[in-house]
Amino acid sequence: MVNTILNEFKKKFKGVVSVIGASETDSITEKTSVELGRLLAKNKYIVACGGLTGVMEAICKGAKEEGGLTIGIIPFKDKSQANPFVDIVIPVPFSQARNIVVVLTGDVVVAISGKAGTLSEICFAWIYQKPIIALTNVGGWSTKMAGQRLDDRRNDKIYGASTPIEAINIINDLFNSIKSKRIKFDIEF
Repeated sequence: MVNTILNEFKKKFKGVVSVIGASETDSITEKTSVELGRLLAKNKYIVACGGLTGVMEAICKGAKEEGGLTIGIIPFKDKSQANPFVDIVIPVPFSQARNIVVVLTGDVVVAISGKAGTLSEICFAWIYQKPIIALTNVGGWSTKMAGQRLDDRRNDKIYGASTPIEAINIINDLFNSIKSKRIKFDIEF
């Protein structure tokens, strides 16, 4: 019974995309985040994020508008502090240390705008060999880091995407590549 449920769950979703970004947004960043959340849900990806405000809330809102599944990894013990669009709340009350958990939850990481916390998550994604897509139309660290290599531990660069549609196309290409290499779905039960 459990195996059947797990297999059905795996068929429903392609994988997990961690979205990192600013806790405060302007109208362009919010619109971009909501649109990407919708596209992620339409393309059968689970959204994982820091679960609070700004990009995190907007990405979850967009995903929920399309019936998607959202995970919020919050820096508090109290689950009620997550934004209202989070389905699964994971409390990690260790301040910025939760950034590692956000990054490791996803198969791919998408950066939208962001300040120092987002930069730390970009660095963790680089260290842990996660493919990184950075939105370039929203300012912040995502715009600055697009097309860059952080150091020589990897041969690739951070992908730049100017629109949510461009980002989802890169994500789909990455997941097709992952699937062709027969890497297993990264959710463990």
